[in-house]
Parts: sequence; C-alpha cells; structure tokens
Amino acid sequence: MRRGTRGTRSTVAAALPLAALATVTACGNEKAPGTVEVGGAPVTGVHWSVDSMTVDGRTTRAPGGAYLEFVSDERVRGDYGCNHFDAEARVTDDSVDLGRAATTMMQCTDKKVRAFEKSLSRALADRNTVKATGDDDRLTLTRANGDTVTLTKGERRDAALTGTKWELTTVYSDDVAQSVPKAAQGRARLVFGKDGHVSARLGCNSARAAAKVADGHIAFGPLAGTKMGCFGAAAEVEKTMRNVLKGKASYDIQGDALTLNAPDGTGIGLTATTD
Repeated sequence: MRRGTRGTRSTVAAALPLAALATVTACGNEKAPGTVEVGGAPVTGVHWSVDSMTVDGRTTRAPGGAYLEFVSDERVRGDYGCNHFDAEARVTDDSVDLGRAATTMMQCTDKKVRAFEKSLSRALADRNTVKATGDDDRLTLTRANGDTVTLTKGERRDAALTGTKWELTTVYSDDVAQSVPKAAQGRARLVFGKDGHVSARLGCNSARAAAKVADGHIAFGPLAGTKMGCFGAAAEVEKTMRNVLKGKASYDIQGDALTLNAPDGTGIGLTATTD
C-alpha cells in the first residue's frame, strides 16, 4: 500500500500495514517488478550498512549494526543503531520516499547511540535523493537541506536459529506490526536448542516444546511449562506467543531479526541478543 501524504515520522512505535513483497519473476533480462537500480546497481534486495551521517556539516560515524534494507520498491526495514524499524516506502531510480515506521522501543543505554538514532530517524522521514558513487558499493541519501546518510553495501550475516537468544520485539496481526508493550519488554524470549526443542519465556510463564525445522517452517509440539496467572500486557504477549508456537509456523531470518508467522496471520518478530 502506498502512502498518500508524507508526514514527519517519530521514533515512537506505530502500527501500519506492511507493503506486500513483489512476487512476479523476471524473464530473460527483464527486471522483476519491485526491483530498482541506480546506475545499473540494484538498490532493492541489498543489505546497506549505515556508514555515517552528516547533519549541519558535522559527520558522525554510525554505531555498529545500523542498516537499511529495501525489501521492495514499497517497503524498507532496518536498524537505527539500537531499535529496528519497518516502513512503507516509494523507491524509484533517483529517490526514496519513506512512510510512517513501526519501530521497537528498546531502551538504548549509550547516549551517543540514542542521539544517532534520533537524527537518523529524522533524516529518513523526508524525501531523499539517492546517488550512486564509486564502484556501486556506496549510496548517499541526500535531504533537501543538504544533510546526508552514507550507506555501504555489505553482505548480511544471518544469525543462527539454533543457540541464539531471540528476544521478542514485535507482534503482528494480519500484516500489522506493533512493538511489544513497554511493560512486557525483555520478558519474552526463545532459544532453539540442538536437541530439537525450544525453550520459551512467554511474557509471564516459561515453557518448552519440541521444534522440528524443515523447508522454512518450524513444527512445534505441545508447550509444557509453568502455569502462573498472567495479567495486563504480559498476558497479551503470552497469548500471541502461544498462538504462534502452536502447530506449524513459517520462519525467516534476516540478519539479527527472526520472524515467525502462524497460518492465521498472527506472528512475532524477535532480535538476536548477546546477553
């Protein structure tokens, strides 16, 4: 879905419909619909690491992990440096117009990272001109006021499903994304073990189940665990997680982000953590 009007984007979480991915395959030398190139180099379908940002003539190096990925010419997702975002977009061969973003609301302890996130979210809120420079491994997003964001093409290293601590950051319902409520943040997590089981913190209770991975799907066995009474935001998060971890769910890993989707349209987004 394309956005009709352009407004200022905030870093506060917002629910929005996610644009559908292009599904038509190209024939011969034709580009697949949704694929955009600048100077012959593809912009969509590429993992772009944020290298630096220049605001009011001052250049700041990006924190590690900040990136943009234009999933199609109608959708972009990425990381401001601490929090993840997912937004509608309109990508052409010379410009990027970003819509309202759904973002996570993790507390960033580093003041410099917080400041960079705030500036980057503002820089990506307005229409930008995309310029290809050098050997097509670099892109520059330029705002009307001259501020720039420099991106470097980088090979994405996807986190391993097994052995990684996946912290819940986002919940989905019928292609609408919302950040985990503040009261429930840090209380839900999954760890897939080499023994074919998943250990889960569901927001209130803890549980464990068999998890068989095959062909982009995970078949979950019955959850067995604690049975404490849950209330408020934690209870809602647990309800969603139990629904996704029931039966068979599709999964996708992009960098340090894991998405699990149930057949009924509900889903959860998780981020790899190091703690």
